[in-house]
Amino acid sequence: MPPSRPPSPPPLALTISGHFVTGMLGPVMRQGGEAAARQVLQQAGIPGAFLQEPDSRITRRQFVGAYKAVAAYLDDEMHGLWSRPIRGGTLKFMMLSLLDAANLAIALNRFVQFWNLLLDDYRLVLTREPTRIGIVLTPRQPGLEIRPLGHELMLKLVHGIVSWLLDSEVDLLGVEFAFARPAHWEDYAFLYPGTVGFDAPCSAIWLDASHGSAGFRRTRVELWPFLRRAPEDWAFTTVHAGLLSTRVRQTLAADGIPSADADAVAARLGLAKRTLTRRLEREGRSFRSIRDDLRRDMAVQLLTQSRASVDSIATLVGFDNTAAFCRAFRLWMQLSPGAYRNRSR
Repeated sequence: MPPSRPPSPPPLALTISGHFVTGMLGPVMRQGGEAAARQVLQQAGIPGAFLQEPDSRITRRQFVGAYKAVAAYLDDEMHGLWSRPIRGGTLKFMMLSLLDAANLAIALNRFVQFWNLLLDDYRLVLTREPTRIGIVLTPRQPGLEIRPLGHELMLKLVHGIVSWLLDSEVDLLGVEFAFARPAHWEDYAFLYPGTVGFDAPCSAIWLDASHGSAGFRRTRVELWPFLRRAPEDWAFTTVHAGLLSTRVRQTLAADGIPSADADAVAARLGLAKRTLTRRLEREGRSFRSIRDDLRRDMAVQLLTQSRASVDSIATLVGFDNTAAFCRAFRLWMQLSPGAYRNRSR
């Protein structure tokens, strides 16, 4: 019999920081304790050990499962992150109010007015300038506690709705957050397709002013699947292609097995290796960290969504031998590949 070949990897899905689930579990823990949190994790396909390892990575599928489970448990479509619960069905009626707007600026104005009827802690302000249009989260009183996940999801919701209305992923001029740069800041490149800043006076999202006059045609028939799949259609669908680190990752991923070195990737991108290294440093990244992140994400997906052996996975993610892969995986996830697979199941 011919030797068996390793299975081909499934389409690459990013892992994301556990922060995005930890932030949602806080309100669940306050309402129902650890038992409720474990129930939510189980529904999302996340190992219960996550409670002791909140810095571990999760897949997009697990995030979507947790998003839905927390919203259902709390009966709050914004996961207990704002001053009052946003009861089930609220986002549906908000979206219905946007469908007949004459252009995007009018739709955004309705979006702002809708939220300002609901929130006591923050006020949304639609701001129009000669070159840009944006929504700013303004605290209604000084000294309010900032819940980063609430700001992250609200601004991502704005971008997701704008992109859905215009039927195209819309590039952003920038996103600003009123909190310090978090440890998981590298994940923002796969959330917001534009420059991201921190320590701003207020959190805000900015589009090119030309989008304000853009018309759109969306129907109720198209809205129902968008709502039913939420947040799959708007949460993690974009890539900031303007970042060199993103282009490096895409170049490595295109090989199937990410084993190319910095010299080879620099040549494909038409850059000298020193130029590649210097520009990545300006983005706070290194070639090795980008390649390691890609290998980690591929390994997590293969361990959780395939029956490939650990030996095969080591080869598929670009390691020369299984022992080196297992050492690297322990550094990434604080677990061996086999233990991670067992916990995920």
